[in-house]
Amino acid sequence: MKKLISGLTALTLAGLMAITASAQAADYTEIKPDPDNGFKPKPDKANTQVEFSIDPAYTVTIPALVTLEGEYGTTYTGKGTIETSKVFLKEDDKIVVTLTSASKFNMAHEGTGEYKLPYTASTAAFGNVDKENGGKVAEFPTSTEPASVDITFTTDETPQYAGKYADPVVFGISVEKEEA
Repeated sequence: MKKLISGLTALTLAGLMAITASAQAADYTEIKPDPDNGFKPKPDKANTQVEFSIDPAYTVTIPALVTLEGEYGTTYTGKGTIETSKVFLKEDDKIVVTLTSASKFNMAHEGTGEYKLPYTASTAAFGNVDKENGGKVAEFPTSTEPASVDITFTTDETPQYAGKYADPVVFGISVEKEEA
């Protein structure tokens, strides 16, 4: 009985070793040995093309809250940071960050809603922001390194009333062509 099982096992293994698998691509160059040429393959070279693509990808982080601070009667200032992580864009593209405000950069007093406290926003690269038209505050080209831009909010007008002054600011983020 042991001989029968050993024989069947050996026969099964031999049968498995004799099985060959083949796959055929729709478009390929076949290289086979040539018996008339000393079994050197013909052709002895073949070409293929390897491709891959990377989709544009980036992350821009804007400040969630900027608080202006200072002593009464002096300039009130606050700073926020716009940051990017890795930025992958097409050649000659850049990320452009703009800033606008629905109330044209006036901070309304929460009690009456009538008193306005004007303020400015500025960056080192672009100076004071165009308040009404979505002024540019930052540009980021393709980079594997993180980058950041500080934006400063300032009011040098002395408030007439105590209270909370707030204004929603909208950051626009777009991909544009580098200027030649």
